[in-house]
Amino acid sequence: MKLLKFLMVFVLYFGSVIGQLPSPDILALLEFKKGVEHDPTGFLLESWNEESIDFNGCPSSWNGIMCNGGNVAGVVLDNLGLVAHVDLSVFANLTKLVKLSMANNSIAGKMPNNIHRFKSLQYLDLSGNLFNSSLPPEVGQLGRLKNLSLAGNNFSGMLPETISGLVSMQSLDLSHNSFSGALSSSLMKLTGLVYLNLSVNVFTEEIPKGFELMENLEVLDLHGNMFDGNLDAEMLLLTTATHVDLSGNFLVNTASQQQKFLPGLSESVKYLNLSHNQLKGSLVSGNEAQTFGNLKVLDLSYNQLSGELPSFNFVYDLQVLKLANNLFSGFIPNDLLKGDALLLTELDLSGNNLTGPISMITSTTLRTLNLSSNALSGELPFVTGTSAGLISRKISSKVI
Repeated sequence: MKLLKFLMVFVLYFGSVIGQLPSPDILALLEFKKGVEHDPTGFLLESWNEESIDFNGCPSSWNGIMCNGGNVAGVVLDNLGLVAHVDLSVFANLTKLVKLSMANNSIAGKMPNNIHRFKSLQYLDLSGNLFNSSLPPEVGQLGRLKNLSLAGNNFSGMLPETISGLVSMQSLDLSHNSFSGALSSSLMKLTGLVYLNLSVNVFTEEIPKGFELMENLEVLDLHGNMFDGNLDAEMLLLTTATHVDLSGNFLVNTASQQQKFLPGLSESVKYLNLSHNQLKGSLVSGNEAQTFGNLKVLDLSYNQLSGELPSFNFVYDLQVLKLANNLFSGFIPNDLLKGDALLLTELDLSGNNLTGPISMITSTTLRTLNLSSNALSGELPFVTGTSAGLISRKISSKVI
C-alpha cells in the first residue's frame, strides 16, 4: 500500500515537472536568440528569457512574438538594429508559424535546406540584411507562401526551377541581390502574382515570354540587370500591369519596331520606364504619332531614339516625360510647353539634337524643365503663370 502511494506521488510530481518543460516552440526561439550579438534597444535580449516563459507552449509576453493558442504563429523583429549570425533552420520546429519577418537589421545566415518544413508559412521577409546563400530547390515546396521578400541581401545563384511550386505567391521581391543566369520560364506559372521585383541583380539572356499571361500582375520591375534580346512588344501591348520598369538593361528592338517604336501599349500601364537600354527608332511613323495609352510616367532616356518629337497632346494623364540623351531632332512641339491638354509636372529633353527657338512657356503644372545640351537658338522664353516659379529649370546650356 505504501509502495502504491509512493508511486502515485512520484508520477504526479514528475508529471507536473515534465508538463512545465519549455515547449519545442520556446526552445527554438531560445536557440535563435543565441545567435544575436547586439540588440541596441534590448527588444529581444531583455524580453526573451526563461523567467518569463508561458508554459502553455507560446511565450506571448515576449516582444515580437504572436501566438495562436499554444503555438508561435508569428515572429516579427523588423527595424531593430540587430546584429546576429543565425541558423534559420531552428524555425522549422515552429509548426504553426505563419509569419517570419526580420527586415532591416544586420542579420547574417543562409536560407536553410529544410525550408520545406515551414509548412504553415505565408509571409517571409528577410529584406535588408546580410544573408548570402543561394535559394535551395526545397523553397518550391512552400505552397502556402503568399509574400516572399529577400531584397537587399547577398543571395546569389540561379533561381531554381522549383520556384513554380509557390502556387499561392502574390508578392515576390528578390531585388538588390546577386541572383544570376537566365530567368526561368517556370516563373510564369505563378499566375497569382500581383507584385514582382527582380531588379538590381545579374540576370542575363532574354526576358522570358509570358508575363502578359499573368492576369493579376500589377508591378513588373526588372530594371538594373543584364537582360538582352528584343524588347517584347507583345507583352507591353497585352499586360495587365500598371507599373513596368525594364530600364538599365541591354534591350534592343527589331527593324519593324524601329519604324514604329511600339505597335501599341496596354491601357493598364501607367508607369513605363525603358531608359538606359539600346533602343532605336522614332516615336513618329509617317504622320502617325506613337500611342502611349493612359501613361502618367514615361521614361525613354539614354537610348538611341531619333526623329522628331510628337506633341503628346493625346496622352491626357501624362505627368512625367523623360526623353533625355537620345538623338531626337527638330523643334520642340509648342504643346509640350503650353500645357493646354497636358498635366506635365516634369519634362526632360536634355542631351538631344533639338533646334530652333523655344516658345513661350505657359504651362500651369510644369515644375521641372530641362532643355539643356541641345542646339536651341534665340532668346530665353518668357515664362508665365505658375510656371514662373519652376522649382528646377535648365534651359540655357546651349541656347545660341
